[in-house]
Amino acid sequence: MAKIKIAVAGCLGRMGQEISKQILQNKNLEFVGGFENKKHKDINKPLNKVSDIQSSKLASTNSTQLIKEANVIIDFTTPESTLDNLKIAYANKTAVVIGTTGMTDGQKKKVKSYSKKIPILMSSNMSLGVNLLFNLVKQTASALKDTDYDIEIAETHHKHKKDAPSGTALSLGEYAAEGRKTKLNKLKVLDRTKKITSRKKGEIGFSVTRGGEIAGEHTVSFIGTNDRVDLVHKANNRSIFVDGAIEAAIFLKKKKNGLFSMKDLLF
Repeated sequence: MAKIKIAVAGCLGRMGQEISKQILQNKNLEFVGGFENKKHKDINKPLNKVSDIQSSKLASTNSTQLIKEANVIIDFTTPESTLDNLKIAYANKTAVVIGTTGMTDGQKKKVKSYSKKIPILMSSNMSLGVNLLFNLVKQTASALKDTDYDIEIAETHHKHKKDAPSGTALSLGEYAAEGRKTKLNKLKVLDRTKKITSRKKGEIGFSVTRGGEIAGEHTVSFIGTNDRVDLVHKANNRSIFVDGAIEAAIFLKKKKNGLFSMKDLLF
């Protein structure tokens, strides 16, 4: 069987490096290369000289060439960069795995439009455990009514993470809202400091912590008058996200087009 050719966007980023290393270790995959923002300090330098990636390929600025050569690209960058890469992938019929978070509704619509021609798997979290948590949150929210239980979502990540709340936290909120047959945008509270008022029925509150090198921790709390239910996931390292991204790339190789999530891969 021919190897699946994979290119990595943001190859010198934290996730990009881990994904690149994992591809190189997988005998069924071929690392066609990684690309970076042209302003990166290590651009056009050998990857094995500026990172732990054991490849002499250069950290490239030529995203078009690598996307054209690859069967699949894996993208954990920024919303703007991801959309630029999608445009190129669309033109070259290259599949895309998106782990980028912080996208607006408008940007997500653009992703969906590209999926009419190419296969795309997009997820705020590639971990099997977190995707199981999504389902548990939906079930619990459905069982514990808003008249009896308040929902609060707390998340903690490393100090380098830019978006807040995390994409995973927002997805957890969406699943909680779905469990109560409503929409998160109607219920979410991201900042309680701007209003002096008591908590309203049905609100879904978010709290954010940034510090150290924490890979990711999420807690969804269902708080009643007499008891509290906490659903928790803690990532010890990034390997769970990397493994999921690799599996997503393998999954997409067999697809012609469409927008997929980890649910399609796992369940």
